[in-house]
Amino acid sequence: MQLKFKETLIKNKMRYIALVAGFFLFVAPFALFSRLVYYAIGNLAEPTLHTICLRMPIDWIFSGRYYSLFGSVMAAFVIGVILLSFFLGPVFCGWLCPVGAVSEGLSRVLPIPSKFRLKVKDPKVTRGLRFGFLTGFIAVAAFAGFSIFGDQIASICCRYCASSTLQNLVDAAFGNALAIEYWHTGGIMVLIGWLIIGGIFMVGGRGWCLFFCPLGAMSNLAHKAGSKLGMYRTEYDKTKCADCKGCKDLCPMWAINEDKSIETTLCINCKECVNLCPKGAYYMKWGRKNAGDAKQN
Repeated sequence: MQLKFKETLIKNKMRYIALVAGFFLFVAPFALFSRLVYYAIGNLAEPTLHTICLRMPIDWIFSGRYYSLFGSVMAAFVIGVILLSFFLGPVFCGWLCPVGAVSEGLSRVLPIPSKFRLKVKDPKVTRGLRFGFLTGFIAVAAFAGFSIFGDQIASICCRYCASSTLQNLVDAAFGNALAIEYWHTGGIMVLIGWLIIGGIFMVGGRGWCLFFCPLGAMSNLAHKAGSKLGMYRTEYDKTKCADCKGCKDLCPMWAINEDKSIETTLCINCKECVNLCPKGAYYMKWGRKNAGDAKQN
């Protein structure tokens, strides 16, 4: 199933409109969502993408700094995203996250030959790598927060953050000279890993989302639990499948198994497979009946 970019854009237009909206909602100098929240709570600070930091509250939780969670906008946002993922799946990741949107967009529009694209073919391997990093992230947070190894280990949140890199790039584009100067080894590594290797040269353009975003991984764990209880999820109907294998190429999160079933620990309910499968083998489902037991069995 080979689809042209224009056809893909048309069939998934609502998602792409939402991804563009997510950029304006969360990234400064716009940050419309954050501005509204700050206005509602009387905060006079200038909001940026850091207002909804996707990593720091998770670091606080596993480093024992629970006091930092209270009254924090970013903590409320992260907890809200995870709770929403339980009921609707990781819709923030698939429909609103500007970090994932920028890298996925570059991957889709730049004409890189397929032979230069990177992809892990087995979702089980991808899942192992993803949650292996999450385990490492949690371990570093605990080691640093509880001083298990003294002061030799520090937080990896801010120095290796795709959100910071994206915000710096946007600030620089709008003429902020300080943002242009704010580059260090960690920032350069993130730029290469998020935008170049994980974006431009990776199938789907979501390498950072797959392997390095702790909020994305935790959102998918919530989605896994929710789908088992009948919450909103993507299902597969084997009886309608033409076995064209195109779905595996279309999925930006590599969430489709060899038997075409959905790996919920990777799926972000982006509906790419639902909208693009010519036979309608994928569909969205809500309800406990047959939860986690798609029609392929």
